[in-house]
Formats: sequence, C-alpha cells, structure tokens
Amino acid sequence: MDIKMLDYVVMIANCGSISKAAEKLYVTQSGLNQQLIKLEKSLGIKLFERDHHHLQITRAGEIFVRNAAQMLQLQRNTFMQLNELKQDIAGEISLGLTHEHGIDLFTAVYPAFHERYPNIRLRLQEQIVAEQYRMLTQGYLDVGIVMASKAAIDAHKQLASQEIYREDLLLGVPKTHPMAARAIPISSGRPLRVVDLGLFRKDPFALIFSSSTMRTEIIDPLFEKCGFQPHIMFETSVNSAIAQLVSKGLCCTILPHSRVMASLYRDQCAWFRLLENPCWSVSYVYRRDFRISSNLRYFLDLGRRYGLEKEAAFEVQSPGYIRADAS
Repeated sequence: MDIKMLDYVVMIANCGSISKAAEKLYVTQSGLNQQLIKLEKSLGIKLFERDHHHLQITRAGEIFVRNAAQMLQLQRNTFMQLNELKQDIAGEISLGLTHEHGIDLFTAVYPAFHERYPNIRLRLQEQIVAEQYRMLTQGYLDVGIVMASKAAIDAHKQLASQEIYREDLLLGVPKTHPMAARAIPISSGRPLRVVDLGLFRKDPFALIFSSSTMRTEIIDPLFEKCGFQPHIMFETSVNSAIAQLVSKGLCCTILPHSRVMASLYRDQCAWFRLLENPCWSVSYVYRRDFRISSNLRYFLDLGRRYGLEKEAAFEVQSPGYIRADAS
C-alpha cells in the first residue's frame, strides 16, 4: 500500500468530507474518491459510509485511521532523524495554533527560525485547544500551542508540555463606568490597581466563548468563587471584538494580559488587576512519544525567549502576579 493513501484516508476522516480533503490535498475530488474506492476494494471492507450529502466513518475506518496516523507519525519521526544527518536539513513541522495567541508567537519567532532552517516547512493549523489535544493524540499535529493550566494538560496522559509564558487576566471596564476613575492608565508604565470582581455583579459582560479553556478553567470558576453569575451580553472567539465593545461603553470583560496589550482599544478602556489574581499558561504540547528534532528544539527555544519578554512586560503592570503556588 502506498504511504500516500494513509495520508489521504486520515485527511478525509479529519475533514469529514471528501471534497474538503481533496482541496487540502491539492487533488481532484473524483480522483480522491476513486483512490478511496480502490483501497476499500483491496481491503474488502468499507472505511466510510457515504452518499451525496453525508460521510460517516465506519468501525473499520476508525481502526484504519488510528493506525494510519501512528504510521504517519513514525514516518515523520524517521525522516526528521535522517534529515538531521544531512547538511541541508529539510522536513516539515505540523504546528497547531490557537486563535490570536498562537499566531502572535509564530510571527514573532518564525523569521529567526527560517533564517537558520530555510528548508524546514511549517504547516499551520488554527484550532481550539480541545481540537488540538485530539489532533496531537491521533498524530495529526507534531506540536500545539495552547492556553491552559498545567493540571488540565497533565490530565491527558499521552501529552507532555513546556511552558512558554504565564500571564494574568485583567478586568476591563468602560471609561464611563463609575469605577474607571480609580484605574491607572495602562500606558502609564505603572502597576495597575486591584479590584474585587464582586463589585461588578450588576454589570453586563462580553466574554470569550463558553466552551473555551479560558472560560471553563479560569473565568467561569472565578465568577462562581465571587458568588454570582454574570449577565453575558456577547460571546465570541475574537478577543479584539470584546475590547472594542468595552471601549464603546457597552459592557465589562475579562481578558488575558497579552490580549489587552495587543488590542487597538486598550487605551480606550480602564483596566484592573483582580483580587483573585487569575493566571494561566501558554504552553507547547506534544505527544510523549514524539521525538523532538534539533530544528524543532530551536523553534521551542525561540518561543521561550519570546515568553520571557512577555512576562517581563506583564510584570511592570502586574508585579508579583506569578505566585509560587500557581498551577
């Protein structure tokens, strides 16, 4: 069996559609469908049940895809080791990015990485954290960049992690809010003031979407600890949209420090540290059995240097925000 067929079937399963898989693989839909029919005929069993509108993986397909992903991962590991023996190091790294945080880190470190390893291709996939976990364990990704607590990452026994940086979450309120007069301007270079979230129980909030790790692990438990459920007027995956709503005086929010600093609307809002000092980590995540090549190690090291710079910037406005007992 051609190893290419393994990649074809895994991509079809990942996309849930032959047409979408063909688009990503740069092959025709009819050609990919014929290849799948030929493979199923040689195996003597269907991998997918399909009609004109739906495609459903079969039990045989699940077994095939699971093992195919492992074989493709083994192939990548093998080629990485062989490429390290060559002078003109080449290969591909499949990298998962979460919205905003991931692309910021990538664009910051890629120029230096590409200068040293011009023949290494990076294949980027932007996915939410839960989907990255799935893709990592099934071998679709080599490394993911995720935002989550260490305890949450450790719950996935197949995965290992390296922290890139830690950041606190800030409360943003409109400048027309009665509490805004107490805020230190974020552009002043001075530590922000600390407030109790409970003082804002009557205010509407715009927050990141409810199934995100930031909501489930940090923000929702924070409101619960403060003894109230907020009135949520808007949920989105775009942090910049949230800051824009706050700048227009429509609501309050809780955002990661890095998203506040990157926002075009940061100076049009009032920002506070929270009494509860909520923090989380941005981390690299990969399978425990994944072999990290020298070029990928360099990429990870660049990311950590980037993280140290971020932490130094956060420390100016949130001194002591990283507690010794923080998970």
